[in-house]
Amino acid sequence: MTASQPKRTARNPERHQQNTHWATLPPLSPLTYYRRNIWRVLPVVGAIVISVFLIAAIVTLLNSVDRSIQVQYGSMKNYTILAPRTDPDVPLPILADAAKIPEVKEVILTIPCFVFLKTVFGKMPIPIYGFEQKDVSTIVKITGNKLVEGRIPHVNQPEVALSRAWANNFHVKLGDLYTPYDEQLPTLLTKLRVVGIFEGGDNIAITDRTFLELELNEIARRPSYFYLPRDAKDLPKISKELQSIIDHPKKYDLAPNFSRRIKVFTFNGLVQDLRNSLGFLYTFLAIADGLVICTVALLSGFLANIYFEQRLGEFGLLSALGFRRERLAKRLVMETGTLVGLSWLGGIAFTALAIKILDVTYMVPHGLVLAPIARDALLYTLPTPILVGIASLGTVLTRLYRLDPIEIMERR
Repeated sequence: MTASQPKRTARNPERHQQNTHWATLPPLSPLTYYRRNIWRVLPVVGAIVISVFLIAAIVTLLNSVDRSIQVQYGSMKNYTILAPRTDPDVPLPILADAAKIPEVKEVILTIPCFVFLKTVFGKMPIPIYGFEQKDVSTIVKITGNKLVEGRIPHVNQPEVALSRAWANNFHVKLGDLYTPYDEQLPTLLTKLRVVGIFEGGDNIAITDRTFLELELNEIARRPSYFYLPRDAKDLPKISKELQSIIDHPKKYDLAPNFSRRIKVFTFNGLVQDLRNSLGFLYTFLAIADGLVICTVALLSGFLANIYFEQRLGEFGLLSALGFRRERLAKRLVMETGTLVGLSWLGGIAFTALAIKILDVTYMVPHGLVLAPIARDALLYTLPTPILVGIASLGTVLTRLYRLDPIEIMERR
C-alpha cells in the first residue's frame, strides 16, 4: 500500500461515506417514508386490507350460492331424466319413442325420495334414488364414485348409501340412523340406516327401489327414467330429442296440455330453475355488495387523504430545499401506487387464507360448499385501491401545486 492511498480504517471518512450511501435510501425514493414511518403507514394499509377482505368475502358468499347448486346437482351432468309431474307415470308410447333415440345407451328406472340439504342459502331439495341391485354399479360408475366404507343397500331394507359430503351435512356416519322426514315434503316416515359411504365423484344417495315402492305413499311415488348417453357429448342431443317428443302430445292422441304434466330434467335446466327461484336472494346480495364496496372504499379513501394531508409539511420542506414540484408529484404517485397496490395484494392473500381455513375447518366437515375466490371477487375489490389512490392524489397534488414553501419554513 502506497502513501498516496488512504488507509481502510473504521475512521476513514471515505469508507464511512460509502457505508452511509448504502444504508440510506434517496430522499425521493417511494420507500423512504414507509421505512422511516412504518407505524403511520400501517393504519392505511390495514384499512385497505380489511376493505378488500370484506368485499371479497361477500362476493365469495354470493358465488357460493351458485356453486352449491352446481355441486349438489352435479350428478345430473351424466344423464337426462324423464319424469311425470302430476301423472302416476310417463305414457308407454312416449317411453317407446324415447328408447329409440340412437344416442341412448341405457335407460334405468328409479323412484326418487326427496329430502332437504342444508346450504349457505338455506334448505335445498335433493333426491335419494331407489335403484334395483343390478343398476347400482352403473350409477356409481358414471358418477365417478367409489364405495370406500360399508356396502350397497339390500333389497327391501330401510338402508341408504350416500356421498361423504351429504353424510356430513346430515351429521351421520356409517351405521347411524337418518330420519328423512320433513314437514315440507311428502317423504319417508321410516328411518334409514347408513350402510355405505361414497367418495371421489358427484354427490349421490342410493337406496333400494322395492323399499321405496312399498314405503312411499301414492302421491310421492313417482318413477323417473334415467337416459344414459353412449358418449358424454351426446347428452345435450338426447335432452333435446326427449323435449321434442313430449312437446308433441297430439302424436300420441294426448291432450294438448299434456306436455305440462311430463318434464325433462337436465343439469342446466335444473340449475337455471333454482337460480330463478333464488333471484331475490341474488339481487339482495348484489345490492348489499354494492353498498359495502362504495362505503368501504370511500372511507378508506378519506383515511388515506388524512394520512397524506399530514405530510404536506414534508413536501413543503423538500420544495424549499430545491426539489422541483414535478419530482415531488412523481414521488407521491409512486408512493400512493405502491401503497394501494401492495395493500390490495395483501387483502387478497388474507382473504384467500381465511376462506381456505373456513373451508377446511367448518364447511367441508359440515358438508357445505364454499366457492373459491374468483375473478369477479378480484374485480369487485378494485374500486377500493382506486378510490383510495384518487382521493389521496387528487387532494394532495392540488395542495402541492398551491404550496408556499416559505409558509412551511416559517411554520405558518
